Amino acid sequence: MSTFGGEEMTRIRHIALATQNVEATAKFYIDGLGLKEVGKVNSLTSEGVYLSDGHVNLAILKFKYDDPATTEGELRYTGIHHFGVQIENMDEARAKIESAGAVHRPYPGTEAMEARGNVEVKFSGPDGVTVDLSETGWAGAS
Repeated sequence: MSTFGGEEMTRIRHIALATQNVEATAKFYIDGLGLKEVGKVNSLTSEGVYLSDGHVNLAILKFKYDDPATTEGELRYTGIHHFGVQIENMDEARAKIESAGAVHRPYPGTEAMEARGNVEVKFSGPDGVTVDLSETGWAGAS
């Protein structure tokens, strides 16, 4: 947690961009912003790379099938797909986000995430934007 304006708040540590061209998109952020590649992903739902500035993990993802990348019926969604917040206590954070109106989204591949030691719990927030909560965080995010 950090403090801003005297109030304790969470820190955004993970953002995911959906794209049809992982290599070109990653190259743009590496070359244009100086981000570093800190990992690769090839999961049940997507393939891509993780970039970081040392504080925030930026996932560049190409989704493999319609769900979870469908937006208004189109698989070719591009742009920000979701963002993640690192929290200290999943039960407390989950209760808080659900009380604010978020809806839990069961996600394929959660068991594989648990095996890797990076568990994120997904919620749909306003406008259907997905918010990930994680006690362990993401590669390259401190």
